[in-house]
Amino acid sequence: MKPNTSFSFLKNNHVAPLGASFMYLYAPILGGQASQLYSFLMSLYDQGQEKRLIATILNHLDLGFAPFLDSLDRLIAMDLLEVFETHEEIQIRLLSPLEAFLFLANPVYKTLLKKKIGDQAVADLLPEKPEGQKRKVAFASIFGIEGISIAQPTSPAFSLDHFKQLMARDGLRFANESEDLLVLYAITEEKNWTWYETYLLAKETATNFVISTKRMRQKLIQQPQEKGKDEFTPQERIIIREAKNKTSLQFLAEIKQARKAVVTQSERKAISDLAKLGLLDEVINVILLLTFNKVASANLNDKYALKVGNDFAYQGIKTAEEAVLKIRQRQEPSTKKTKEKQATGKTNVPKWSQPNYTNQTSQEEQADLEQQKRALLEKLDQGGE
Repeated sequence: MKPNTSFSFLKNNHVAPLGASFMYLYAPILGGQASQLYSFLMSLYDQGQEKRLIATILNHLDLGFAPFLDSLDRLIAMDLLEVFETHEEIQIRLLSPLEAFLFLANPVYKTLLKKKIGDQAVADLLPEKPEGQKRKVAFASIFGIEGISIAQPTSPAFSLDHFKQLMARDGLRFANESEDLLVLYAITEEKNWTWYETYLLAKETATNFVISTKRMRQKLIQQPQEKGKDEFTPQERIIIREAKNKTSLQFLAEIKQARKAVVTQSERKAISDLAKLGLLDEVINVILLLTFNKVASANLNDKYALKVGNDFAYQGIKTAEEAVLKIRQRQEPSTKKTKEKQATGKTNVPKWSQPNYTNQTSQEEQADLEQQKRALLEKLDQGGE
């Protein structure tokens, strides 16, 4: 699509004029440019009789091409437009805005509107609930057509009410409902899942009974490992298997039990902090094992664990296999240096501490060193005064 691409409308695609619901409900979410674009397209509708250039829209609304594309995408995402592209032109189908009670029944739309205008402003827009009983009339009884049923609008793929019912059953809660809801809806849409499939992932990756959308994202982008058996040592394979089969708290408890100790509150917090980074349990478990092996103690060095966790989160480590390989890489430089020192005879121990050391400094060099030492002592004495 380019500014010189032509566009036309689909024939017999009449849409009712914009009402108050568009301005009150859609406009705050869409923004000024997208709202203006939708209004302008509504005014141009001509039964598909004429082809125009996109440049016409850009000139009339004083829009750049990039803002135009962004506005177009916003309208498509909010189900106000459908755009069909060919190599030469595009066709546009206009869609009507939802009525207020349908719009506000959508939990995602409602959350987006709250983020823009606030909870109280949205509460003031809620349609009044009727008090009486709804009159029901069968379609067949009026039009005399037997054995036919009129399909009702399908419910959205993401059902917040059902999702919250399972959360209550399993004792889960949101970290930030308005932010988490948008991510949950996005995952449901991206994966073409039902709300229940999304819930299963949320439950699996929750930490301390709190839904973690970061960990959900990490789990989704986790790729199956194609490493061969020879890639890891037998000990590493055992570590990977155990890390994948236990929650972080279970894994920590087993390490502590082997050291005749119990899990402390600070250690629980360290696991929680690692999970907040978006790290999955199998990665946290490898970090825990590394940390305990680093220091011969029955207690977790939480500062070191968080330091490694920050590095792993930054590097996008998503699996126990990746964590083991990364640790191996971290350990290789120090092992290499040790071997080099052993091969060259180099050591950090000063020569003068060795029993067979012979002082070969000349008298002039010794006099110079003595003079430097006296000058340093004088500075220290002056500083003390």
